[in-house]
Amino acid sequence: MKFEALCKSLEEKIQKSYEEGVTLEDAEKLAGEFLYAQIQVSSELKKSDLDSRMRKSGVKAIKAAIYSEACSKSDKKPTESALEHILNLNELVQGEQEALDNAEASRDELSRYYSIFQNAHIHFRGIAKGKFE
Repeated sequence: MKFEALCKSLEEKIQKSYEEGVTLEDAEKLAGEFLYAQIQVSSELKKSDLDSRMRKSGVKAIKAAIYSEACSKSDKKPTESALEHILNLNELVQGEQEALDNAEASRDELSRYYSIFQNAHIHFRGIAKGKFE
């Protein structure tokens, strides 16, 4: 099952549990399922975190190259403000920064899913133990 499908399936199970209720047996199974989902999210989170870090390094390298190029183009070094504008207006920098922003947003979403699944696991484990606090 693809990761997105797993998340959607678990979201539906959470919704179904509060709309229709859940038996102790089902709660025990759901607790295990959400624990397994945490393992899956953890794996995806590792990939996403690495992607974000690599993109961040790439953005820094691109900015450094463009900065260096801008400094070497003229006899007089441009001001820091001018260099900042050159970097911000560069299409390559903009594209890579957008990719970094998207990668970081995806990583943050995975962190939220991990937290949700952790809470769902604890919730259903409590139900399975007969605790309805």
